[in-house]
Amino acid sequence: MTSIRTSGGTTRVASLTSLASLVAAALIGTSPSASAADTLDVVVPFAAGGATDIVARSFEPTFSQQLGVTSVVRNVAGASATVGTAEVANSEGNPNIIGYEPAGALTIQPSLKDLPYGPDSFTYICRTVSNPMFLMVSKSSDITSFQQLSDESQEQPFLYGSSGPGTLPHLAMAALTVNSDLKAQHVPYSGSGPAMNALAGNEIQIMADTETILENYDLRPLAVFAEHRVEGYPDVPTMQELGLPEMDFAVWQGVVAPKGISDERAQQYADACKATVESEKFKTFAEKAKAGIAYLGPDDFKAYVEQRVEANKQVLKDAGLTE
Repeated sequence: MTSIRTSGGTTRVASLTSLASLVAAALIGTSPSASAADTLDVVVPFAAGGATDIVARSFEPTFSQQLGVTSVVRNVAGASATVGTAEVANSEGNPNIIGYEPAGALTIQPSLKDLPYGPDSFTYICRTVSNPMFLMVSKSSDITSFQQLSDESQEQPFLYGSSGPGTLPHLAMAALTVNSDLKAQHVPYSGSGPAMNALAGNEIQIMADTETILENYDLRPLAVFAEHRVEGYPDVPTMQELGLPEMDFAVWQGVVAPKGISDERAQQYADACKATVESEKFKTFAEKAKAGIAYLGPDDFKAYVEQRVEANKQVLKDAGLTE
């Protein structure tokens, strides 16, 4: 039992259990995050400054506002985004953590290595954006075409960077070197940000990444890994136009939560994600950053991930990355 003195000076007695129940009931009636704490941990499994991090930090404020909670973006880089992704997967039942995930961590890495998670380890919330990848060099480079890049690589192979082994940027470049005369060797980094620093310092000479990266760094696109030319880049040819096999590689991102959270909480996340993607603030950011909005709800996102896992298994095999 505990005593509570009211503002009028009257002492009333109540049990601590009853008080806790009253507070919980009040929260359930007023808070959209009733089943969770007031702070949400948003894990970005790459280092700060890369494409995933840039979009996540623009997505997070409106998302947390929709939920009525305070959220904190936390970069947990390592092992091609699998360290941070595994942390989310290992938080089964925890309604206070989500992952803002890149494609590779969900649909490539589980086929490359033995991980503590797989496609069935998550509650799927939404896909947010999707962007085709460009083959790019620094604007300070004297290379202005893919043919020139390929020709010069015959004498001295180039180094290409990626946001980590087995990420989509790595997969796209590996497929390109297998299917063309380009001679280049892979140097992995812990995210697009560190890779861009390496490109600026000429530690590497080539990258494959999205239009978001093109807009945020001083780069020159040589070709696009897409079926059609991209609006805004009318002079940048597709790989197919260059006489190479059709290679369609897009970097997409989405939100997942741990498996085992309540249906109510999952729906709160789904509603908040949809509202965020449809908000004028996020649309304005996406247009400026060239981050193509490509929303998918929970069921469609889960089905899409499962389909991409199977498709990427074949790409990995064709590129010689798996048996």
